Amino acid sequence: MEDKGIEQQSLKKTKYAEYIRDFTAIGNPFLLLLVALATLSSHPKFQTYFLILLAGFFLNEIVCSAIKYFWHKPRPNGQQFKNGFEKIDAGSFPSIHSSRIAFVYLSLAYIQYLSGNLFIVPVFLIVIFVVGYSRVFLKKHFFIDVVAGYFFGALLFFIITFLLK
Repeated sequence: MEDKGIEQQSLKKTKYAEYIRDFTAIGNPFLLLLVALATLSSHPKFQTYFLILLAGFFLNEIVCSAIKYFWHKPRPNGQQFKNGFEKIDAGSFPSIHSSRIAFVYLSLAYIQYLSGNLFIVPVFLIVIFVVGYSRVFLKKHFFIDVVAGYFFGALLFFIITFLLK
């Protein structure tokens, strides 16, 4: 009887881990750009907003990758590397996933807010936090790495928003 209970508990944990892994995929660069395209496609300032978002996206990738390259902090899972590109991927600080999702989703939330589409704003904010949680749960980053990623993404969002006013 106990073996069946342990099996069910193990199955629930496995399913939960699969859901969390799926959530972390929301921070994938290609998926983020597709969400941005879908969200902005009917907006009158689509081209302007999308180009600004794209420029900010690439700036975020460059800055966070440079930090990971020059100040390497190993991931919780001890990922190894053999070259510079692998070193960036094996670095934990800051979480580029968290940084990019914070930048893109804060930008999209702000654009939707300005357009009067208030119902989607909380959804974007919740997704930002769920993706960060998923990075820690999956042992891809430490909590501080995710917080730093949020900080860099939010800082970039505020800088670009301030510059465009």
